[in-house]
Amino acid sequence: MSVSLTTLPIYDEYLNAYRNKNNAASSGKTSKRSLRHATHDTSELKNLYNAIQWKNRFAPLYLTDPSPKSIAYAIHLKESANDLKQTIDSLSGDNNDLFSMKSAYSDNESLASVEYEPEDAEEDVPLDFTLEVEKFASPQVNTSKYMRANQPVNLTPDSYSFDILTNKLHYELQFNVNEGDTNKDLQSKLSRLINNSDIGLSARVVEARGLSALEVTSDAYGLPVQGERHFTITDENTSYQDGIVDYLGLNKHIKEATNAVYSINGSEESSYSNNFSVFGAYHVTLHPENADASATKSDQITANAVKSAGKNSSVTIGLYPDAESLANNIETFVEGYNSFMNGVINDQTDAPLTKLLSKDLHKFLDLHSYNLEKYGIVVNEDATLEYQKGDEITDATGIKGFGSQILRKLNAISLDPMEYIDRRICAYSNPNASYPNPYMTSIYTGMLYNGYM
Repeated sequence: MSVSLTTLPIYDEYLNAYRNKNNAASSGKTSKRSLRHATHDTSELKNLYNAIQWKNRFAPLYLTDPSPKSIAYAIHLKESANDLKQTIDSLSGDNNDLFSMKSAYSDNESLASVEYEPEDAEEDVPLDFTLEVEKFASPQVNTSKYMRANQPVNLTPDSYSFDILTNKLHYELQFNVNEGDTNKDLQSKLSRLINNSDIGLSARVVEARGLSALEVTSDAYGLPVQGERHFTITDENTSYQDGIVDYLGLNKHIKEATNAVYSINGSEESSYSNNFSVFGAYHVTLHPENADASATKSDQITANAVKSAGKNSSVTIGLYPDAESLANNIETFVEGYNSFMNGVINDQTDAPLTKLLSKDLHKFLDLHSYNLEKYGIVVNEDATLEYQKGDEITDATGIKGFGSQILRKLNAISLDPMEYIDRRICAYSNPNASYPNPYMTSIYTGMLYNGYM
């Protein structure tokens, strides 16, 4: 589609708002699962193109006024509909069976959380297992000497540099020491320099009782694949004035990186990170942030720290029964749907812009309200949903039928969001000669079609 003065603001709106879009607005329960539904194969793209062509064969010619508000609303509506589609798709189990995704539980969420993703499951995945955590994975941390924060730097003002050596690359960082700089000024300057360099390290200034130190941490967790450490700081062969490493003591205290050590049903395992898969289907995340690191004298955050903080280092992980999994799927759907509604209708201050969509969704939900009530779903006056878990329900036929219908509705919204923008019909298409112009329905449709590639 050619770029014109009409379409330029659409591109600008889309790129600024959605170029780096993620699923943050979606429910946290499905954010990882939804990623696999955000890509499309050739057949899906072909079907989408054919749907655009078919719609345009019978579409009249409209006169639109693409104001900045309508541009933003149409694009936001399309993207929100796609997000909700991904949420619903992520609740599908084998053979794309809606609302059949099994869900996993952890009886100690503060120690380990879990998501069930069966795509890479091994044979004979157990219904539950016991996880014992001995040690968390940790990064390498270099902490400099603690120095008086407000004391002037005891270095000659000059241009200095130091080298950071990683397993793959060699970086030289250059900076100036100015007259009147304090120790904290210098540490803050180096912290910003490291953070802005994007070299796989992060830095911060830590303070205690009038003293300050520079703390440098590797982004990588676990034991290095090559070499003894993730990074080494030196100024032995640097280009500018040396001495900063010795002055700050950047290698004064080094906390070595460690692997996570744990056992599955008594069998010891290890991992480079605190995220790992068990039996290919259970994706476990350990939470060292909930351990009291000060409770142990070791430099490693161990299970003893967890126990000292009054927490258990053992957790049972397994699959919910089918009825509970169905209830969790319905709850996740309702959360995703309400997020969609709050984003495209209830948060919009311009009521005329949203009245068409609001009226259409009210009508759609009224047709399904009786069936939804069987599953504890109530339709509110503002077209949002409310869910109350009731008796265990294992028959998902009704909710699956509703899921199929709402997916069709979302596909229609995504295909042409301009259906919900006020527009005037200028002329009807000639029934004896239809021309399948793929971008005639909406100037938004053709441009946003590229977002699927």
